[in-house]
Amino acid sequence: MTKNKYQIVFGVLFFSMPIIKAQTNSLTGSPYSLFGLGVQTNSNIGRNSGLGRGGIALESNDLLNTLNPASFASISDKSFLLDIGFLGELNKVSTNDKDENRFSSNFSNLAMGFSINKRSGMGISIVPFTDVGYALIGIKTNIEGSQEEFISNITGSGGLNDLSVFYGYQLFDNFSLGVRPSFLFGSIDQTENIIFNNTFLNVIEENYYNGFRLGFGLQYKIDDQYTIGFTSNSPTSLNGSQDRSVSKSLDFIPTEVEDENNLKIQKFKLPLELGLGAKATFFNSLTINLDYQGNLWGFTNQSDDIGDYVDQSIFSFGAEYRAKELGLKYWENIEFRAGFNYDSGYLKVNDEAIDNYSMTVGIGFPISVRGGSKLNISYATGKRGTVSGILVEENFNMINVNISLKDIWFRKLKFN
Repeated sequence: MTKNKYQIVFGVLFFSMPIIKAQTNSLTGSPYSLFGLGVQTNSNIGRNSGLGRGGIALESNDLLNTLNPASFASISDKSFLLDIGFLGELNKVSTNDKDENRFSSNFSNLAMGFSINKRSGMGISIVPFTDVGYALIGIKTNIEGSQEEFISNITGSGGLNDLSVFYGYQLFDNFSLGVRPSFLFGSIDQTENIIFNNTFLNVIEENYYNGFRLGFGLQYKIDDQYTIGFTSNSPTSLNGSQDRSVSKSLDFIPTEVEDENNLKIQKFKLPLELGLGAKATFFNSLTINLDYQGNLWGFTNQSDDIGDYVDQSIFSFGAEYRAKELGLKYWENIEFRAGFNYDSGYLKVNDEAIDNYSMTVGIGFPISVRGGSKLNISYATGKRGTVSGILVEENFNMINVNISLKDIWFRKLKFN
């Protein structure tokens, strides 16, 4: 790799720092982000958002595919890929007696990849791993042994980020392997305001988590029409610490009650994750992908305050149509996408699994007729949970916008 390559790589990392900071803000308004480390992120890179958030068997020749590190071996020789994403989410939360709308938006990802030689490629990405954004307002609680009650307002924000490095190597002409070391980090902040007569109690908890994880992947191209892929992410435990501050106000006179930093809290365990995907191409214009991922939460032997963690199954299906592989006209290079995703959920409350499903559509507009750069836009609509007991039903609508750029390094210009 030359000096110019290093300058580009470190330049992207430098400019990613504001995005990393921005991702500590909420990317969701889901009340289910109250549990565990929050809800698993809905953002995705490039075209995957429009394909039911799947694509384990897809290559990274023109558009990055961070679902499988082995795909980085397929980056075109001397190519550089960059993807920047934005996410907007509108949630309608329903209980037995009322509905509430919530909106959130932010940066969703930054990723890049480049070829090392004709048989290998690597990259780096920073994406949200979990999202937290909830508000419980006006909770009334009776004081034990009294007819009086106090009111609580609880808000939460933050989430964890996933900083990953990808390396893919083409071991044979039709078989590639990949590795993905990741560093997970971030904070989850919760503020509780308790009101009783003229007394106000404010409790602020900032929970910090971090840890490493290792992932592997492979892709096998059966022929020009069919490809299969496999991924795995190792189980790991995230270290946790907490900063806690408690203050009280009596007759509008504030006093500090407690202020502690770097308190040890229980580690959070992440499960073994296994994924299997297949891709089929028909008529050189229609691509179908089908994925399954199993997350073995049951083996973590942990539970939330009101629920238990159970094994999770995620199914995704996607289809992409492009009129011609290399069209001479602009419209012939536009890519149309649609998909479906079902997630059985990993948390069970009162024997009720919090599952969700979504349907997606997307479109990829070429930024230039002959280049690989695209503006990818996708829309997803779906439902999470159900109106049952203490649970709520959440209907969500999301828009992902990704700018996916491709450039060629060492291109020589010739003049007559």
